[in-house]
Amino acid sequence: MKDAFDKSLLSAFPDSPGVYLFYGASGDLLYVGKSKTLRSRIRAHCAARKERRFMRGVKRIEVQETAGELGALLLESKYIKELRPLRNIAARRRRKIMIALKKLNKQGFAVVSLKAIDYWSVDASTPVLGLFKHRTQAMEYLSKVARTYRLCPKLLKLEQSRRYCFSYHLGRCDGACMGEGDPEEYNTRVDKAFEDRRIKAWPFEGTIVVEETSQTNGRSELFYIDNWCLIGSCLRGHDGLNRSLVGHHRFDYDSYKILYAYLVEETNKDFVRLATPDELAQLLAMPGKMPETHERSSHTEDR
Repeated sequence: MKDAFDKSLLSAFPDSPGVYLFYGASGDLLYVGKSKTLRSRIRAHCAARKERRFMRGVKRIEVQETAGELGALLLESKYIKELRPLRNIAARRRRKIMIALKKLNKQGFAVVSLKAIDYWSVDASTPVLGLFKHRTQAMEYLSKVARTYRLCPKLLKLEQSRRYCFSYHLGRCDGACMGEGDPEEYNTRVDKAFEDRRIKAWPFEGTIVVEETSQTNGRSELFYIDNWCLIGSCLRGHDGLNRSLVGHHRFDYDSYKILYAYLVEETNKDFVRLATPDELAQLLAMPGKMPETHERSSHTEDR
């Protein structure tokens, strides 16, 4: 049986950075991916033996070019969350962010509790110890630090008891659950346990602009970022402005990881600068919506 997608149509796709979207016969979005070389990546999907069955169900492919890999990563993450493609199993369900909150009990010991939220406001005054993608990840982390840092499972809300926690009887807790020990020393261990899950301090004095320029398609894209939040972007091609997007000043965990990885890379520092007030005013005046159509598409032939 021949593949459903006509491989001769691959030449119509650009070999530049961007996002690709696979659609099924009924128009359902099956999969969203990104690549620094779109044509090569789509060709790899068609050639992979383990994907032949899946590709037979692909009836239409659309691509959207970006100026570089950062734009492709952010656009892929956005589309997966908002369009919910069927095959992006790991990310297709919109999960709430889990945050670990800290407050002191009457004895002065830190009590950790989990809370599910849609988005975390970067201006929140709540003492957030860390962020997690889902509850399972958070619970696994709490169990790990309880052992590693001798933290009380009861104060981590891993177990409930009116008396000493079970770890106390095993010699793994010093009795903080019953107010025993030094609260300051215990709280220092709590803070240290969550160092890896904390959001890194914003290293700039305001909103920054990151500029990506493509050597293959002549496009340039500006990203406006403040406190790890993508607040807008502008993509320009040979024919002027192709896409503008105004986002919400809210924290997205996946975008944070993408932006952090980019900004800590020394080779990218030359493409980062502080935004001017005029630039921010222009950005906020732009229409903020996801584009309704994509730039290039290719349909399979009816057989």
